[in-house]
Amino acid sequence: MKTMNANHNQRILYAAFDDEIQLPVLDITHPLFNASIDEQAYHLSCLKSARSIEALKKMPGFIRNLFVKMSNVDNSYLSGMRTLLYKLGSGLSREIKLGFRDKWAVKQTSFMGLRIRLRDLCRLQSKNLLPQLKQFPERNLCFFNIAGGAATDSINTLILIQECDPELLKRRKIEINILDIDLYGPNYAKRCIDVLQQPGERFHGLDITLNTVHYDWSQPEALLKLSLERSGWIQLCSSEGGLFEYGSDSAIIENLNHFFINSPADARVTGSLIFDRVHVNPGYLGFTEFIGVQIRYLGLEGLQRILTQTSWVLEESHKIDTIYILFTLKKAW
Repeated sequence: MKTMNANHNQRILYAAFDDEIQLPVLDITHPLFNASIDEQAYHLSCLKSARSIEALKKMPGFIRNLFVKMSNVDNSYLSGMRTLLYKLGSGLSREIKLGFRDKWAVKQTSFMGLRIRLRDLCRLQSKNLLPQLKQFPERNLCFFNIAGGAATDSINTLILIQECDPELLKRRKIEINILDIDLYGPNYAKRCIDVLQQPGERFHGLDITLNTVHYDWSQPEALLKLSLERSGWIQLCSSEGGLFEYGSDSAIIENLNHFFINSPADARVTGSLIFDRVHVNPGYLGFTEFIGVQIRYLGLEGLQRILTQTSWVLEESHKIDTIYILFTLKKAW
C-alpha cells in the first residue's frame, strides 16, 4: 500500500487491483478530490456545451470518429471502472499510468459532473442514515447497491458518517451488497474495504463486510431474498448512474416493488437520474447522442409516474445543473 505525504488527510491510499495494478481509493473528503471540483467552471461548461457539440457535428468525419473513440464508450454505456477513473479526477489519479485517451478524458470539465453527483449523493445518503443510526444503536446497517460497480457511494457514505460521529458505526454489523453483472468494480471495492480496515485507517475496527451478488435488474428476485435475510437491519437501496439512468420502466418498478416487500418501514431508496429531454442541458443531450450512450432521460415527472405503480413516494430531490437529479424515496405509509 502506497501513501503520499506525511499528513494523514493528505495521503492517497492505494488498493491492489487486477494483476497487482495499484488504483487509488476514492475518498470524497480528500483535498485532491475536492480540488478537482470547480462548480462555477462546471456550470459554465454546461452553458457552453450546446455550442460545442454543434461545432463538433460540423467537423470532418474522421475528427468526429476520433472524438467518439476518445470518449471511451463501451457497448453504449460508460463502464463502471472507466466511470471510476473519471470520478477520481486528475488529482487522485495523477500517479496512475494512463493511456492518451484516458489522460485526456479525466481532465475534461464535462466529466466533473460525475464527481459532483457522487459527492452530493453521498451527502444525501449520510443525511438520511444519521437519524436512524442515532435512534437505533442496536440495529445493523445494510446497503443494497444496484449496478453498484465499485460501490463508491456506499463506501463514501460510511466515510461521511464516520467523520460526523464515529461512534455510530461501532458495535454494529455493516454490509455493502453490490448487485451487478460486472465483477471488476466489486473486486476493486473489496480491495478498498480491506485497505481502509488496516490499522490506522478509517475503517479499522469496524465490522464491515462486502458481498458481490451477480445481478440482472430484469430478474430482481435476489433483492427480495437479501432484504428478508437482513430483516430488522437499517436498509438503504441505491443506484448511482445505474438503474434509473439505463433501466426500463418495468425494471425500475419491479426492483422497487421487490425491495418494498421485505424491507423495514424506515427503508430508503436513493439514486440518480437524468432530466427529461425537454429540460435536460442540450449540450449533454447532444453529447450522449453523438457518442452513442443509450441513456434514459427520465426526469422527475417520469420518476413520479413510475412511482404510481409502486408503494414508494418521493421524499426529496436535488438538481445538478439541468443534467442530474438525485432523490430519496420512502415507503408510502
